[in-house]
Amino acid sequence: MQFTGIVKSYDADEGVGYIVREPDRHEILVRSSGLALGVDALYEGDRVAFDIDMGTNAQARNVMRT
Repeated sequence: MQFTGIVKSYDADEGVGYIVREPDRHEILVRSSGLALGVDALYEGDRVAFDIDMGTNAQARNVMRT
């Protein structure tokens, strides 16, 4: 299932950040390994689409700008 959201923060040096999922405003962890091919970094305020890996810690994956 694909979700949409806005990047709250992302530290490219650390390769980690948070996306605020719409419409429920839930924060989702994103790591550099979860970025889609061709996406090198995210920037605060970017609108993104993503899937959620519901493993041990719910993390965004296949994150791409919209």
